[in-house]
Amino acid sequence: MILYRVIRLFMNNIKLTIEYIGTPYSGWQYQNDEKTIQGEIEKALFKFSGEQITIQGAGRTDAGVHALGQCANFNMKKNFSEFQILNGLNFHLGNEKIKISQVEKVDEDFNARFTAKTKTYLYQVFNSLSPSVLEGEFSIHIKQKLDITAMQTAINFFKGKHDFSAFRSSGCQAKTPIRSIKEVGIDIKENKLIFIFKAQSFLYQQIRIMVGTLLEIGLNNRKPEWIQELFLSKNRALAGPTMPSKGLILKGIQY
Repeated sequence: MILYRVIRLFMNNIKLTIEYIGTPYSGWQYQNDEKTIQGEIEKALFKFSGEQITIQGAGRTDAGVHALGQCANFNMKKNFSEFQILNGLNFHLGNEKIKISQVEKVDEDFNARFTAKTKTYLYQVFNSLSPSVLEGEFSIHIKQKLDITAMQTAINFFKGKHDFSAFRSSGCQAKTPIRSIKEVGIDIKENKLIFIFKAQSFLYQQIRIMVGTLLEIGLNNRKPEWIQELFLSKNRALAGPTMPSKGLILKGIQY
């Protein structure tokens, strides 16, 4: 451990803030035979620096999920300026749907994943009779009129510390289903509804299941109090559907 810390003293710890359109990628995390966001950034880093570097992301977004403010960090031997790293990475990323929006040299103890205090996600729903071509890549389309008041009542049941067993996918490997959601909300911008969730961490597909459940309430298939029943049931099969990944956006990471 001491030797490891000494080695790190001679390296630069670099924080990246990253935007990406998730549609063409098989998620954030590196996979040998798949195109991923982590993989493309690491390729660009090698082309830029000549170093084999592994980056640590704050959130491992699924295939098709987008980001406005994903964060990652890595250690680099060479002493490039923040400006050089920003320009170099964006140049080597070329036409990829990934861009580095900010580069910052940070303290050696900073870790994009483990020092994050909260993460903010958005889920976008376009509520109109006709779908939107421009909004289509970043939102799902619901043509039926939604009961906004009922969904606003329901979403507040998610705030606080709960057992979210009914709101996690069967593939979830988290040790505990207990999560604490700090902030929730629904922003309305003309025909677009933006569901907002802020927490230190989320379970696998939790947000997409919570939104699917809220939309069942918005369609007046269920009452807002259904959320409380689902908490007690701890049964995923009773909650709403898992909504498509394309509506989900990682807005930012708070440190």
